Amino acid sequence: MTAPSELLSRLQVALGAQYRIERELGHGGMGVVFLARDTTLDRPVAVKVVHPELAIHSSITERFLAEARMIARLRHPSIVAVHTAGESTGLFYYVMDYVPGVSLRQRLLRDRQLPVAEVSRIVLDLADALHAAGTAGLVHRDVKPENILLDDATGRAMLADFGIARAMAAETTGTRTGEGIAVGTPTYMSPEQSAGEEVDARSDLYALGVVAYEMLAGRPPFRAPTAAAVASMHLAEAPTPISSLRPEAPAALAHAVMRALEKDPAIRWQTGADLRATLIGASPLPAPPIPARRRGRIIGAGVALLLLLVTAVVAFRPSGPPAGVNPRHSMLVLPF
Repeated sequence: MTAPSELLSRLQVALGAQYRIERELGHGGMGVVFLARDTTLDRPVAVKVVHPELAIHSSITERFLAEARMIARLRHPSIVAVHTAGESTGLFYYVMDYVPGVSLRQRLLRDRQLPVAEVSRIVLDLADALHAAGTAGLVHRDVKPENILLDDATGRAMLADFGIARAMAAETTGTRTGEGIAVGTPTYMSPEQSAGEEVDARSDLYALGVVAYEMLAGRPPFRAPTAAAVASMHLAEAPTPISSLRPEAPAALAHAVMRALEKDPAIRWQTGADLRATLIGASPLPAPPIPARRRGRIIGAGVALLLLLVTAVVAFRPSGPPAGVNPRHSMLVLPF
């Protein structure tokens, strides 16, 4: 692993005179983020550099820069804007807007659970961002609290790190790099992503459902000792309804989260706009299902009522044919 001081020195050389690195902001499995100053425009920026150990395939440069060009075209208030990207001496980096504040992960480590009103606002912001990305044909593939920034100035939730997971994917293995790093984080992977299948915008909405669940419950829906066990749970197990873990959550928010966590992408939210419409009340909620026990009682009461009616008809039926009717010349018509 490259030493932090060596990585900083190499990155400063790659950036040249336009950007002056000031300090490290944070680091994760994919890379390190530094605070820098754009010396030309005299403004702070964030620089994300990918760990050199991950850049082990010759095709990564082309793929990384292609992704960067697509991401740079995204313009949305809840997506961190990318100003430039490049590769130099084996380092891949993005220069992005600097967002003063903390990541959602830092906030969850501090508070564990967030107020339901704040969860709703964060989900609305991110649903908007994912709708814009999906419309542009982009899939994030790694929506998680570490990649969500909370702007101190506006309170807005902002999504960062579009494309890095995909850019680092080895062309020969599809979903993993040569070092065995999964494209995505198992805790937040959709069932189809866990299975190594092709993913689309609905996979990101599943990950948003996991993030929302964690903000409300104080934990993600599935936890296990190994990544493989977590993936298996995403594929086969139903999460505990969020309404039972956070009863004060509004029905629209609870429904939005649980539908986002549907295993079948066809049943899940199809776009971020669909999710948002339900959350703000623009689309009606489905009628709540009748519990099996209550449904059985309703059916039993219906059968009892029917038997009571039949008994009453038989009890009060005249003992013979109506006056003027000869039974020998009559026909009784019964339903089949």
